[in-house]
Amino acid sequence: MRGASTAAGALLLGLGAHYAYRLWRWRGGLQAAIREADARPPSADTAEGDGAANALPRVTVVVPARDEEHTIGPCVDSVLAARYPADRLQVIVVDDDSSDATPDVVRARVAADDRLMLVQIPENRRRERAHKKRAIEKAVAFATGEIILTTDADCVVPPGWVRAMVAPFAEPGVAFVSGPVRYRLGPRPSWFVRTQALDFFGLMLCGAGGIGIGQPNLANGANVAYRRATFERLGGFSGIDGVTSGDDELLMQKMAYGSGGAGRAEGPAAVRFCADPGAVVVTAPAPTWRALVHQRTRWASKPAFYPPRLQRMIGVVGGYLVGLVAVGAAATAVPAARPWALAAYGLRAAADLAILVPGARRFGHARALWAYPLLWLVHAPLTLAAAAMGPVRRFEWKGRVLDR
Repeated sequence: MRGASTAAGALLLGLGAHYAYRLWRWRGGLQAAIREADARPPSADTAEGDGAANALPRVTVVVPARDEEHTIGPCVDSVLAARYPADRLQVIVVDDDSSDATPDVVRARVAADDRLMLVQIPENRRRERAHKKRAIEKAVAFATGEIILTTDADCVVPPGWVRAMVAPFAEPGVAFVSGPVRYRLGPRPSWFVRTQALDFFGLMLCGAGGIGIGQPNLANGANVAYRRATFERLGGFSGIDGVTSGDDELLMQKMAYGSGGAGRAEGPAAVRFCADPGAVVVTAPAPTWRALVHQRTRWASKPAFYPPRLQRMIGVVGGYLVGLVAVGAAATAVPAARPWALAAYGLRAAADLAILVPGARRFGHARALWAYPLLWLVHAPLTLAAAAMGPVRRFEWKGRVLDR
């Protein structure tokens, strides 16, 4: 028994060392993105002269919305309040067959601001999946901006958001920019909210770090931007439009690594992460456990469509999480497993905090760190459960029951 525990423990620590190395590299990638952002002028209030303003690209902000009557108003108001030249900003809200007053809320604002446009797609009710992707493609058909910038209808953006997110495109080779997103905590957040907020934030930081080392993996559609010409040249979401989710990282991966028959990819170096604190988009956490399960199941439905190299990376990390759950369970009954469990969980905590702490400081999310002890306990089993359900279980999204 002791020999078996030693062999299993040594294997687990080996996987843990790989996990720690991976997160340490992502930490370095995050720091590289921060240095790049800090080397640029502050995003919100600089370059105000006519000549500087004329040098800024024309931007189309796309906001897909379905049954968002309570959130679409604040979202649109925050985008229209952006400190960006009015003649270079277009905002398109795509109403995805809403059954509430979402389009009416938007129409009231269209009448007051000619930068805003409402597009409706009742034809989406005939689709079986990928409704959001079709909504974005239809908006791009009406876009006048050379840069497409997307956010979600339940988000609020800061005044410097547009300028911060388009700044990396000053480099001609940049085709796609991922930006920071965090959950809204509120004045007295519950532990349920804090824990999912920190988990979500950690995923965002890992995505930032992967981009920073030239290995794009994760992004969030609440805050991404890309060149319209590149999107159109690669056929939009063609090749990935059979997947319900993935208007963010699957598109980013398509631009970085390519997708069958879609034309020449731009390469990983064409992807950037915007680490400007003025680019942080704030969104709402899942309100209930049921909503959280459906959300994580939807997220877990995408890795089967990742490039093989990213799938292998996920497999190794998944193996480590399986080992953590197994050694934690064994430690309750097998004394010989307890030192290995302590070492494995300690290594995990050190690796996690190495990227979470600097990221939380950078993006104003330090309050979420108090939830780490609880996240440390529940993350592995919940992640594995979502991974198991993702490829096979249907999920609810915006009032629809969908396959992946």
